[in-house]
Amino acid sequence: MSDPVPLRMNDATALKLLREIASDSARVIFTHHARQRMRQRKVSTAQVLACLQRGIVAEPVALDLHGNWKLTVTHRAAGTELQVAVAIDVPKRAIVITVF
Repeated sequence: MSDPVPLRMNDATALKLLREIASDSARVIFTHHARQRMRQRKVSTAQVLACLQRGIVAEPVALDLHGNWKLTVTHRAAGTELQVAVAIDVPKRAIVITVF
């Protein structure tokens, strides 16, 4: 039986959960599309993980069609702003959808 999906999640709760998940890089999954965009935009895995661990919410959390909580996180480092669209598969992992 799978873990229940919370009925509601606000930005602060989602960000706290995302940071907890991203602290273990093995729990962060990259889609093929995200990997393509990372290569195209010359963004490293370390930059994406830093964004997930230290970023702020740019687009509010919402429940997607797959039952995951989806949000966009932004982080500025070395004068470059990075945004990462990510889905949280509660409570186990984060799925990076795209990077821009």
